[in-house]
Amino acid sequence: MTENNMKQSRIPDPALKRLDIFVGRWNTEGQTRATPSGPAVRINGTDTYEWLPGGFFLLHRVDVCIGDEEIKTIEIIGYDALSQTYPMHYFDNQGNSGTYQASVREGIWTFMGESERSTVVFSDGGNAITASWEYSGDGLNWLPLMEVKLTRVEDFVEHPLHTASPARNRENMPAYPGREVEGSYASVNGLNIYYEIHGTGRPLVLLHGGVGASEMFGPVLLKLAEHSQVIAVHLQAHGKTADIDRPLSLEFMADDIAELMKHLGIERTDILGYSLGAGVALQTSIRHPDLVRKLVVVSVPFKRDGFYPEVLKSMEQMGPEAAKAMKQTPLYKLYPDAEWEVLFTKLGDLLRQDYDWSKDVAAIRAPVMLAFADADAIRTAHIMEFFALLGGGQQDAGLDGSLRPTAWLAILPGVTHYTALSFPELAALVKRFLDAPMPDTESL
Repeated sequence: MTENNMKQSRIPDPALKRLDIFVGRWNTEGQTRATPSGPAVRINGTDTYEWLPGGFFLLHRVDVCIGDEEIKTIEIIGYDALSQTYPMHYFDNQGNSGTYQASVREGIWTFMGESERSTVVFSDGGNAITASWEYSGDGLNWLPLMEVKLTRVEDFVEHPLHTASPARNRENMPAYPGREVEGSYASVNGLNIYYEIHGTGRPLVLLHGGVGASEMFGPVLLKLAEHSQVIAVHLQAHGKTADIDRPLSLEFMADDIAELMKHLGIERTDILGYSLGAGVALQTSIRHPDLVRKLVVVSVPFKRDGFYPEVLKSMEQMGPEAAKAMKQTPLYKLYPDAEWEVLFTKLGDLLRQDYDWSKDVAAIRAPVMLAFADADAIRTAHIMEFFALLGGGQQDAGLDGSLRPTAWLAILPGVTHYTALSFPELAALVKRFLDAPMPDTESL
């Protein structure tokens, strides 16, 4: 087979089907943000998305007027499996060209360029798009640029990998394309807790970080659900779980997880927690050891001074004032009923509390996998102390590996505390840990 024939034998990555939500012709309306140097300017025109032959690339044509200025742009969108993002290359009628990287979590698309970025949210029926654009001169400080709304006026042919009829019923499309969500509520400890179930198999509870909810896990959730029954929980005052009259406490939330498992009839489960959720996961293992089969802890210290000093300083300042900025974020649209001021107040109170779980962590019986970013908010020395508490880093494992500790340690390269869940291989590492044989002293 020749090289050309080998290229022709490729098939499009199934992840490209997620772009189908864009396919069609859209009426585009909006306006730029007013600045000290000029007033807001009206935007109107059309955006068109259609598949190029073969289904490997999506063609995006922009034909709009920004005030009296005519903008015509062609953009080619593909998919990069390694980074799980959608690279985009654009060219316009003014001689400009450049690239964006697009990614999607819980149906919210983010487009990131060198000096511009956009958050794109679809209506539940998929026939309207709201896009909020920002710009930055230094890559650090971002300012509002424009608000745009697109309304679908014509459908085009779906991606070639789709086998369903091209006549789509968008009114029945899920709010978060690419995921089939079974959302439910359970009454536990006076809390009406929200959870979603994805996939089938051995149960795996996912516990999100602070402020966000299950959307934080993005593609990681989907990949884990290919092999496990993933139970994605929204913790107290987060996401779709309303707050109640009690402090935000890692111990209380751990008890909520235990009660939820009892409600679901699950006697033993794996748990993966990230950041705040990792603290809840640790406390669940400490307070309810018989419930946890295996534990995955992502980016959390076992005592408060494990954070870098500048992180602790920012925690000291967290309060209701920080909630004002939420109105400009996709989370505000995703969870419109959340009480953001209450959440930030209670979360600030929680994060300012001192703690040291050294003895409790050392006594955990369940196998533990620790995962940290190589540029985490947790001190590197503390990470090694954490691993040592679980028996790691004490001796050579031997040629046959028989002396290796029960605990696993993963350092995720090229990410930070805030982007750890975007590491492409995280789901594969977690699956490998969960599928590894249990220690001889434990029963399956």
